[in-house]
Amino acid sequence: MHDAPRIPRYAAKLLAPDEQVVFVTHPRAVRLGLVLTLGSIFLVLEVFAAIVQPGMIGLGVLPGLPLLGAHFGHLVISPVIFVSDRRVVSAARGQRPLSVDLVKVKRVLLRQKKLERIFHYGDVDVLIQHPATPQEGGYIGYEMAMVADAKGLVGAICAGAGPDCKR
Repeated sequence: MHDAPRIPRYAAKLLAPDEQVVFVTHPRAVRLGLVLTLGSIFLVLEVFAAIVQPGMIGLGVLPGLPLLGAHFGHLVISPVIFVSDRRVVSAARGQRPLSVDLVKVKRVLLRQKKLERIFHYGDVDVLIQHPATPQEGGYIGYEMAMVADAKGLVGAICAGAGPDCKR
């Protein structure tokens, strides 16, 4: 039997009693920016230690401590994005959630740079028909930046939105 995706308690409170979650994306345990920043700091310190003074590599911990604290804060308040059988929800602890009904979704756009594609990140834009201008082309957009498993999220939204949804 396939287990239902797990979502945090603060996000589970947003679900209706008969609503089923079909896709969930959580923040990655390690953010791409954090890896690149810490990697470059440690590389510079390693080169410095090899050339000038071998005992200096222990100081590499000092610039990493505030970055690790910021990363922990990101994991605590970072949104969980889930797709249910009815809607797409982006919920973060202590913030008002964003909810879009799947029947209103007309287009989903995925933007990924080369490095983001390698690590399965990307920016996802969800476009719904503007209620004041029902003609083709009048959209309201909701952007979700640096989403983990962005391609899977786009696929889940389009599958739930039906055949009218364009990628």
